[in-house]
Amino acid sequence: MSWPFGLALTFLVACGDGVFTTKLASDLASTHHTASVLGVYRDGRMSGGGWDVLAHYVEPALGSTRCDVGYDSLVFSSSNAALASAIEEYTRADGPTDDLLFQLAPAAQGDLVLVLTFAGRVPGRNPSTGSVRTDAPGAGLRPPGGGPPGAQKAESTKDTNVLEISASLFSVALGHSVALVGMQYSGSSAEDALTRFGAKLRQSLPNLKCVGWNWNASIDPERIRSKINE
Repeated sequence: MSWPFGLALTFLVACGDGVFTTKLASDLASTHHTASVLGVYRDGRMSGGGWDVLAHYVEPALGSTRCDVGYDSLVFSSSNAALASAIEEYTRADGPTDDLLFQLAPAAQGDLVLVLTFAGRVPGRNPSTGSVRTDAPGAGLRPPGGGPPGAQKAESTKDTNVLEISASLFSVALGHSVALVGMQYSGSSAEDALTRFGAKLRQSLPNLKCVGWNWNASIDPERIRSKINE
């Protein structure tokens, strides 16, 4: 990931089948933060409903048992269809970049905006047992074009048998990404991967709490579309 701002502290830790990377911007204040969750980016697009697969593992790191997911609320609301469509078109072309998050920031109730990004073999959730399985529909996913916010879109040549998960956080006040917590996992247990990622997110950004969105804020879908491929 290319950081478009100051120096960042980078931590790289290998632990068994997992390699964890943590980047924290030098201008990220060491205080309590609130995060508005935009959603999950995978397979080159925002994934409506994708958060449901991850909630059990990630939401405890966000101080909640239920987070309001911004993109999902747009997708399932007829009154916000134009904005949902604009976000879909933008992320298909460029990924969830800082430019996009800057335009959506007026609707965020948190001081940060969080996006989860997936590449490789992504687990599904068995609704009858609650267990995690790796043979779910859409489990084999190519790395996302654009990667975490701030990165450039690129074609992937990575091993799809390696699961890559990252949580990127964009500062509403500063107008750029300020934190990244990522994991490369080459083990055989998807549940182990997600459990460890959730724990690492909580350790790296303690006291982080998810909050919602206010989609009554003035956001122009056509302006979002005009920024595609700029």
